[in-house]
Amino acid sequence: APQGDQNNNTEAPGRCGSLAMAAPDAHRDKRAKAGPVLYPMDEPLLRKCDALMKNLAKKSQAVHFLRPVDWKKMGLVDYPKLIKHPMDIGTVSDRLGKNHYARLEDFANETRLIWKNAFIFNAPDSLYFKAAKSLSDAFEKAMEKMEAEAEAVSALQVDTMERCNILLADIQANPLAEWFLDPVDHVALGLTDYTQVITQPMDLSTIGRKLQRAQYLSPEDFAHDTRLVFQNAITYNSAQSMFGVVAGILASSFDRRYTLITQAAAIDPGRPMPDRPGWPTFAQKKKLYDLCTKLSLADLNQMVQMVQKGCQAAVQQCGHKEVEVDVDELDMDTFNKVLGFVGGKTSSKVKADQ
Repeated sequence: APQGDQNNNTEAPGRCGSLAMAAPDAHRDKRAKAGPVLYPMDEPLLRKCDALMKNLAKKSQAVHFLRPVDWKKMGLVDYPKLIKHPMDIGTVSDRLGKNHYARLEDFANETRLIWKNAFIFNAPDSLYFKAAKSLSDAFEKAMEKMEAEAEAVSALQVDTMERCNILLADIQANPLAEWFLDPVDHVALGLTDYTQVITQPMDLSTIGRKLQRAQYLSPEDFAHDTRLVFQNAITYNSAQSMFGVVAGILASSFDRRYTLITQAAAIDPGRPMPDRPGWPTFAQKKKLYDLCTKLSLADLNQMVQMVQKGCQAAVQQCGHKEVEVDVDELDMDTFNKVLGFVGGKTSSKVKADQ
């Protein structure tokens, strides 16, 4: 396989500010739980995966990917330098036969590694790149059917935002996501026009932090940021570039999985956790959160100091210079004082703007 041009361009995420305000969570149970397993590799699913690999192996494009690349025989001296995790269809099939994969996604990600290696080593207009893209499309189409069937048989009984957490973890584990995990260091990469082209940087690690801190008020907010990661890559690099092709595959995979989440939520949206007697209600906490989004940085810092004096448990250190106020931990007395302060500041701001 001919070596393709190496291209360092990719999408970018944004940096966190110095203060984060955690949104009230109507569904959050803060007790530690074992992680739920989505689409475990049971016997029926194993047979479907085996049939899928057999079907892929029969395609004419698969001839390049049936066995490990013999880079020494082919004189591809750069291959082991560029390809750190070789993979091929035959190896995946053998591992299926040995019950190597615990989940459907584990099998899928090892298969995706085959296409990723071809994308890295070959130019987008090459025979090998195009063959890998064709097989990737066929594979993802089959995955869509298997995921829908698995969802119908054994959907996870968890909160919608927990499903978003699982989806993000799966996207991050996808080998094609390597270039989208962290913010793009456009200075180190010499991408002098990056900030002019990409006005809203985003990356998967930033999304992960926002999920952990309950900063998304809805699943659609989470979906918006995730789609932005891949759209940025396509905007900056073009849909035909290696990064654009990979971003397109990831975007389609994300939308497919996210649709299953929204469908499950429509059937059983779940119930908010009941309000605790003597503590702020969810509606009250939501009001405080909304008001806080309108505060200046100086007012936010003053609010944090007020919380630190009245309810230290609600303040969490998140890095060297960043703190987070968890409104779910505010006792009623501190909450009322903070709400009065924030309400006064925001009403003053409204009058000043008039």
